[in-house]
Amino acid sequence: MDDYKLLIDLHKEGYRQGPGGDAETELALQDFLDVLDQRAESTGVADKISPLALSMDDLPFANEELDVIWSEGAIYNIGFEKGVAEWRRFLKAGGLFVASEITWLTNSRPAELQKHWDSEYSEINVASAKIRVLEKHGFTPVGYFVLPEHCWLEEYYRPLQARFEKFLNRNGNSEEAREIVNAEQHEIDLYEKYKSHISYGVYIAKKLG
Repeated sequence: MDDYKLLIDLHKEGYRQGPGGDAETELALQDFLDVLDQRAESTGVADKISPLALSMDDLPFANEELDVIWSEGAIYNIGFEKGVAEWRRFLKAGGLFVASEITWLTNSRPAELQKHWDSEYSEINVASAKIRVLEKHGFTPVGYFVLPEHCWLEEYYRPLQARFEKFLNRNGNSEEAREIVNAEQHEIDLYEKYKSHISYGVYIAKKLG
């Protein structure tokens, strides 16, 4: 099993998948959507959603078709600026764009943290830079807030850690699977050590007419 399929296996049962990984294949996306369908059915809202397994950079929507675009922990797959620029046309004038994006909270960071995230996501930046991107591409900022610590630990990292043992057993405790777990644990350790420097920012903007 290749590393990407292992990442899917580790994350797909989580309530939140959180950051990590590159562009999904259709098969990988379908794994997540199967879980979404099951949860929608169990909560009685299956008739209110229409999941689509599509590439984020080849969406089928018409110009000015959508009232809201909501991307939570996902736009990094194609890059924040590319997503903002290319998805704008799908929104009606006055439509809302909402995206969470990994964001520096301080102007300088410890070298260990900087090196890790520079290698993981080249577009990581401070909030003011992200807001400039929105303004550059025809949006006006409406709101911004930082995800608090519990969104990382209680909602994402702790449930992820709780799945490590079953994940390793399911994959024969292979070297590849252990490397995935070690990489995830390294990211968790960095967050716990340097959480005052980094979080997800939630950006809310309105498309100008």
